[in-house]
Amino acid sequence: MFTHHFKGIAARAGAVTLLSLGLVAGMAGAPAIAQTQTSWGHSGPSYPDQSTLNYTVMGDSYSAGSGAGGEGDCGRSVGGYANDIATQLGANLTNIACAGFTTTQVTEFEVPQLSPDTKLITITAGGNDVAWTTAVGTCLAAPLDACKSAVADSIKLMKQVPRNATTMLKAIKAKAPHAKILYLGYPRLFEPQNMLVPPFTPTQVEGAKVLNGAADLLNGILAVTALSNRVAFVPVAYRFSGHAVPSEGSWINYPTALGGQSPFAFHPTATGYELGYAASLQPFLRWL
Repeated sequence: MFTHHFKGIAARAGAVTLLSLGLVAGMAGAPAIAQTQTSWGHSGPSYPDQSTLNYTVMGDSYSAGSGAGGEGDCGRSVGGYANDIATQLGANLTNIACAGFTTTQVTEFEVPQLSPDTKLITITAGGNDVAWTTAVGTCLAAPLDACKSAVADSIKLMKQVPRNATTMLKAIKAKAPHAKILYLGYPRLFEPQNMLVPPFTPTQVEGAKVLNGAADLLNGILAVTALSNRVAFVPVAYRFSGHAVPSEGSWINYPTALGGQSPFAFHPTATGYELGYAASLQPFLRWL
């Protein structure tokens, strides 16, 4: 029911991703910045003669670093992508991201904590707006019709994301007017082609395909919303390709790998944050 429709959406989302990259790459008048080699094999900026960069991380669990291990308040972990970026830039890091937050909660609870001196902000937000956790759980545990119904509910909720995310971005800009904002997307969680053997069922395979299509749609909506607000969108799904559930050395935590007890299943591992999120940010840091 959804799969064919999502193929077209995925193609359009891909075009939006290229537009996002073009927006950043086409920034005119950017000052020359000294380059230094990073752990991902790309060149990134250094700040030899400048004051310390104030860097703030906002949003939900994917920015808090949930799933990387050693989580504290709000699911924050030093294994998240933020610490990799702060170390690379020699930045003063403040992580106010909180697991479970929606875009509205970011506006209400995180924006007031934002320093006006912040020069760089990275953020993930929108997944909790659309009851994504419920959809994932339903597609793994229930009949396919129930899965499709849960995803349809998420898609309905996506209609509110542009308005709420725009309100959030405007509030961030008002509080930190000199900050560069980088809005990150979400990975696809599954590799359906690797789910053709037990313990996965045919229903779960089809459910994974539906979920991946919905993730493409959400990323497309977030990309258009970011660009409409003159904010760069940073795609990450391409980095996670081949590393989702179930793949050898998966970059996504799966419940069975966590003893079925972790609240951070279907979040990136520490490797996923480093090689997925932090690496995806690399091209965007050159224009700081």
